[in-house]
Amino acid sequence: MKYFHSIKATAICGLLTVAGGLATTSCSNFLDQDTRTDVKTDEFYKTATGFESLTNAMYSSLRSIYNIQPHVFVGGADLYGDGKSESVVYTYYTLTTDDSGILKFYTNCYKGIQLCNAVLYYSELTEKSTVLDQYVAEARAIRAWYYFQLVQQFGGVPITTDYYTAAQMNFERASLKECYDFIISEFQAAVPHLLDRKTATAARINKEAVYFLLAKVYLTRGWLNGQGDESIEENIAESGDFVNAQKYADLVIDGKYPSISIEDAFDINNEACDEFYWTVQFSYDAVQSPSSDGSYQMAQFGAYLGGSECPNNKAIDGNYCPTLWAHQQFARGDGRYEQTFMFEFHGDGSTTAKTSYFDFYNNPESNICYYYAPWWATDADIEAWRASKSASQVAGLRYICKTIADGGIAPSNGSPETYKNRRHMDVGVPCVRKFDDYTATSIANRNSTCSMHDVSLARLGEAYLIAAEAALMNGSAGQAANYINFLRKRPGTVKEGYEADMKVTDSQVDIDFILRERACELFGEYVRWTDLKRTHNLISYVKAHQEDVIDEANLYGHDGKPRILRPYPQDALDLNQSDVEQNPGWN
Repeated sequence: MKYFHSIKATAICGLLTVAGGLATTSCSNFLDQDTRTDVKTDEFYKTATGFESLTNAMYSSLRSIYNIQPHVFVGGADLYGDGKSESVVYTYYTLTTDDSGILKFYTNCYKGIQLCNAVLYYSELTEKSTVLDQYVAEARAIRAWYYFQLVQQFGGVPITTDYYTAAQMNFERASLKECYDFIISEFQAAVPHLLDRKTATAARINKEAVYFLLAKVYLTRGWLNGQGDESIEENIAESGDFVNAQKYADLVIDGKYPSISIEDAFDINNEACDEFYWTVQFSYDAVQSPSSDGSYQMAQFGAYLGGSECPNNKAIDGNYCPTLWAHQQFARGDGRYEQTFMFEFHGDGSTTAKTSYFDFYNNPESNICYYYAPWWATDADIEAWRASKSASQVAGLRYICKTIADGGIAPSNGSPETYKNRRHMDVGVPCVRKFDDYTATSIANRNSTCSMHDVSLARLGEAYLIAAEAALMNGSAGQAANYINFLRKRPGTVKEGYEADMKVTDSQVDIDFILRERACELFGEYVRWTDLKRTHNLISYVKAHQEDVIDEANLYGHDGKPRILRPYPQDALDLNQSDVEQNPGWN
């Protein structure tokens, strides 16, 4: 069952003034307009109905973070290289401070914060109800979530807790310590008044979701110890951070282990499953434009699959394509690999226009035109795959495309090419299928933002990995190994015959092992850049594993500082009447 948040609002535009000196913007597309124009906004929000609609607007604002290209989440990380659009991924180390993508993310976060502040402001004026304390707690928790997104990207940011009806031009950046203290205190204050996950569903922020977020916040702060590249930020780590991270992750886990496969958990028809504690809800009932107001996640992470001439292929935007290094994170015995990537491409295949990506789901017995063999596949493995298919399925098989560094076949011309070159070619390498919306409506609306697949913000699988990382940092590799072994009990994760190979021992577990496991479990889930930054591995992993040509000098600013923070938006600096400095590396 799909849950959603819609909003009836009269003059919600006035709520979207943002901190840092950014000007008031126009109404967002995700709002359903209220036709009762004779009712003043202020009076409307003082009613129980109006206050609930304002709370729903707060939830709807989350979609604005995932309806845009995910540059801040994946740009400049190790697992993704350029797709058809070249020189995209690593421009994120040569940005100008007025980059529109950075500004949009920053602005949308503060829009969401302002909506949370509006809920808190009107909570003292609106009619009393049995859900008032719950909604206040949700507003505080969602506001803290927004601030956590901002501090991971920008470091210390302005903290505003007031509701403004006019542009404010004087906001000082809070210190990193002040930001983390605020985030933690807000999450903790919210918990007593939140519903549990079972009652709330994943549509509303709930106790378990906040436990998850507290675990991740403590984990992140624990790494802010002034060492390595993180020496450019404040040393704010506290001695109990990793202990608290493990404690809160354990509260989320609560004796449970993932009961369904990655494939089933992320299926578009199974989004209400217990794997997810909190998700951003996308639904045709909650958006104005089904082709443009959906999630961007499905359109990422693969080769370009053609334009309007390919109506049964998904619309890949061509910016971020998995690197060969990304494929090589998955061991031969790891079943998550085949559940994450689309290795079978259906259709005639004589041209890109005659391919049919979504037939994998909707016409599974149809002809397979291209098979992208896994990176570890031998000729014997390929023949075993062929034998597992019906004769009719492989009768028209045109190409076997090995996922190898050099010599794999490019389906668009039938010639051998390097993996790197195939990333830039139509249908050149396999796409990530984890986030596919293969419903008829989505296919008919074909666009990069037509997907109504929810976006995960907190789930059980990652809770295990947070606990494992915290345990490792607490000095217990054995506990970390146990968490990962429990996670791998997920159905479909360990292939038959590979049980011994996939069992983790404490001697294997270090931070590189944790990052590899996070890549396999969380591939494409918008966490890789922050994972590398958090663990002091961003610059080293980019240098070691990126396939695209990058001038290593661009990883550092003119001041010699590593670019492990995004540049603070120049518009925010220019409009802010406080004395705010640009981030290290971008001066």
